[in-house]
Amino acid sequence: MNIISVDLPWKEGKRGRRALAVADLDRNIKIMSASDDDEMLALARDNAEPESIVLLDIPIEGGEQKFRPVDRALARQGIWIQPSSNAGNRGKRLKELLENKKRITVQEIYPYAVYKFLAYLKDRKLLGRLKPDKFDTLLDDSFRGFRPRKYKRERKKEERLKNMEYLYSLLMDTGLNFRIPLHYPDASANLGPLSDEYDACLGAIVGVYLAGKSSYACIAGDSSSGNILLLADRWLAGELGKEVKIDNLKKE
Repeated sequence: MNIISVDLPWKEGKRGRRALAVADLDRNIKIMSASDDDEMLALARDNAEPESIVLLDIPIEGGEQKFRPVDRALARQGIWIQPSSNAGNRGKRLKELLENKKRITVQEIYPYAVYKFLAYLKDRKLLGRLKPDKFDTLLDDSFRGFRPRKYKRERKKEERLKNMEYLYSLLMDTGLNFRIPLHYPDASANLGPLSDEYDACLGAIVGVYLAGKSSYACIAGDSSSGNILLLADRWLAGELGKEVKIDNLKKE
């Protein structure tokens, strides 16, 4: 099995802006890009193995609601999200097209949630305590107000470039092994597609934790109204669990 993390636009007609990160359980990873949905689906199918996990950065269930229960629960922890209704049923259609091929499992992710979790730990020098075989309390109430550096929505190019360099450093700190070196952001880089590649890598990280049966891999929400795979410690899992269903391999 492997993990295929896909960052994609919520509107099908948007050309380009589709990035795939394919990772194995040893965190070896390769990055690919696609110009449209057909190419994206073909790459996902061609790289899938029996029991692969495909992670889609788009609402899959509950797209008829502006904000789903899981969206509201995340927002109350300072993890802001776009209205799920903006994606309609696009994610659900893509899931149907991918499943039943080599026993693939398709799961929704939200790279920003992974980014905020990891950035909080990095800034507080706690990243070294994130051990896949442990399950500790790493966050506290200050997490809600923590604002990680903006790498997609920052309007000033110089500031955005610095923030992209920060994210690059963060990805290097997670132990991913890039078969082809990950592109470093510089003034000549097209930062839009590069940020998509970084988002796909963030999704691959949580996918590796899920495949490795780490308790930090948490699915918040339910299959009918929508659920999202994210990284969560004891504190975040407990706070989200006050509002939505939490599924992980919690160690007592």
